[in-house]
Amino acid sequence: MRILGIRRAERFSPGSAERDEAIFAAVARVLTAGGHQVTLTDEDRWCREAERPTAKGSDAEANAAAVFHMARDPQTLARLASLEARGVTVVNSAAALLHTSRAVLAQRFEGGGVSVVPQRAVGPADAPPSFADGRRYWLKRGDACAQHPDDVCPIDSADAYARAMAAYARRGVGSILLSAHVEGDLVKFYGVEGTPFFYAYAATAPGGFSKYGMERLNGTPQGYAYDVQGLKADADRAARLSGYTVYGGDCIIDAAGRWHIIDFNDWPSFAPCVAPAAEAIASRLTAAARW
Repeated sequence: MRILGIRRAERFSPGSAERDEAIFAAVARVLTAGGHQVTLTDEDRWCREAERPTAKGSDAEANAAAVFHMARDPQTLARLASLEARGVTVVNSAAALLHTSRAVLAQRFEGGGVSVVPQRAVGPADAPPSFADGRRYWLKRGDACAQHPDDVCPIDSADAYARAMAAYARRGVGSILLSAHVEGDLVKFYGVEGTPFFYAYAATAPGGFSKYGMERLNGTPQGYAYDVQGLKADADRAARLSGYTVYGGDCIIDAAGRWHIIDFNDWPSFAPCVAPAAEAIASRLTAAARW
């Protein structure tokens, strides 16, 4: 099978470029070892080549039965969506990525029965939430994944809320989500929908990776017991609702063992589990391309 692989542009991998490359390269190796003809490029180069006056698309693109990619640029996704519309298997779905955002996912998950933290969209004209009884919140950009340290802000007062909202406005971020702070253990998880693969671990465990270091704000983990397979089932449900076959996320496990998903992303780095994740991704891609 001819397969095209497209790397994520480094600007969409703040502090994680090497980790993103590791999982991308691992998937390519598994596919190649399986006898597939794999051509690799990156999203910026792929789009530049398409813009040339004489460009008609590469042979790798024209003959590809499947594409695996980590792209996030709208131009790249639009081009991938056109391949998808012609019947090429694209993982993750470019059409899904173009029509989802944190704000959209929040609505879908709530309506689809996924256990998520209480959250709602807010704007500059909205009054700040109540901070009575020591309540705390998080503000997150709602239009895209976090690409800047200030895209996710812990909020513990009306003043902090006002400062964060002003900072979003200065950076031109208009879609903002307000999430309740839930006490409990922060757990990171990775999965590939439609496969048995699932990996979850305490975010503050030794050797764990933190993009912006905010995991420490959740305090010392208590080791609350929870149903890992139940979390996988909920995460796979979120994957189907979002269209993100290859996914990762974060959740809070409370003292009763209930999970509350606080973040859900397309194709993370799988840093603690690259080898088994790559096997699962390659298997899922080739199975989908044969349907």
